[in-house]
Order: sequence, then C-alpha cells, then structure tokens
Amino acid sequence: MREWFNAQTQRDQIALIALVGAVVLYSLLTFALLPASEARSQMATNNTAAMAQLGRVEAKVSQLLDLRANSESGQNQNLSSTLSAAAQNAGLTVKRLQPNSRGEVQVRFESVEFDALLQWLQTVEGNEGLRIVDASVSDAGRSGGVNATLRVREQ
Repeated sequence: MREWFNAQTQRDQIALIALVGAVVLYSLLTFALLPASEARSQMATNNTAAMAQLGRVEAKVSQLLDLRANSESGQNQNLSSTLSAAAQNAGLTVKRLQPNSRGEVQVRFESVEFDALLQWLQTVEGNEGLRIVDASVSDAGRSGGVNATLRVREQ
C-alpha cells in the first residue's frame, strides 16, 4: 500500500491525505460525538423529569407529615383522655400524663391502692384495647399502696 501511495503524484497524495482526514473526522463525529450529544440530550430530559417528580414527591411528603402530625396529636389526645377517664372510673388520681413522640403515653400514679391499679389495668387492656408497653411498680410505704409508672399505646 505504501508503494502505491508513493507512486502517486504529490497532488494526489495530498488529496488522499485530506480525504482520509475527512473520513476519520466524519467517523469520529458519527460514531463518538453525535451519540454522546444524543445521550446528553436524553440525560437532560431525564433530569427535567426527575426534578418534576421530586417536586411532586416533596409535596406528598409534606402532606403526609402534616397528616401524621394531626393524627398523632389527635391520637395522643384520645389516648390521654381515655386513660384519664379509666383512672377516674377506677378511683385513681393520675399524677402525671405525658404523651411522647412514639405515640405512647406515660402515666404516673403515686400512693394508690394496688387493687384499684389492677382494676385500671384490666380496663385499659381488656375493655379499651390498649397495650401496656412498660410498667414499673414500687411500694408506696403503706399497706396496699403502690407507686406506678406505665407506658401505654394503642395496639
């Protein structure tokens, strides 16, 4: 091939080199740069679609958080009032009633009758369908009297 090229006139050699250069440049554009440009355009389109979807997801997340906040506060309010009413029906005085962020309510009784506390527990778990998550009961220093701290949640 080199012999054939050298046998050509100088003008033909320059034309052949220019033609080969044009073919290489065309091949580079066709097989490398144009697909990359098309891929870039496709990625830009995908990015725009993803940004729109992200906006919709963020709106849904904020709606969900609002709904959860509203339902949890209402749920804790209902749970607190249910526990308070059950304690009142059992003849107990609630010393502290404190909702927490996990949807539970901590209830504190001080110097209450053990039998009345058991009646309250039966009402809360049996009749109201609530669940005692944690309980701590200690002697109140008098016969039959106890101090109790309980965490209650809905099942």
